[in-house]
Amino acid sequence: MGNAVSCAPSIISGGGAVKVVFPNGNIQMYTKSVKAADLMVENPGQFVCDSGGLKVGFRVHGLTADEELERRRLYFLLPMELLYSVLTEEEMSCLSCKADKALKHASFNIGKILPFEAKSPPQNAVNDGAKDSVVVRFSKQRSWKPALETIVES
Repeated sequence: MGNAVSCAPSIISGGGAVKVVFPNGNIQMYTKSVKAADLMVENPGQFVCDSGGLKVGFRVHGLTADEELERRRLYFLLPMELLYSVLTEEEMSCLSCKADKALKHASFNIGKILPFEAKSPPQNAVNDGAKDSVVVRFSKQRSWKPALETIVES
């Protein structure tokens, strides 16, 4: 009888939920267990990535399809073209902004997620008429270089 009352606040506040930021900037909370495969089937051409594993200058790794998303963690749903690509500062800034905006508009408040501060836009940045908003467009064609390592035989 007491269990129902003690569990309800954490579910309502989003503390025990899995949070997923979609490419359009929306955030979805899942209170039940969810696997990466479930999200990838619903969103073809995209993969699930843990926000804690994103670092500028390192490759973007996705979760395996059978991996279950952990509660109280933030995940991104990213296009397949970013899988195993090296994350740039601009891409990290874009992801950080999306996460911050999504979390600010959500019904819970957990502060900043990514430890990355967006730099001010360059002076020659293109402004599409909107006040103080800079649109950054990324090329869809990215160069891919395989990670080649020496195989040591014994």
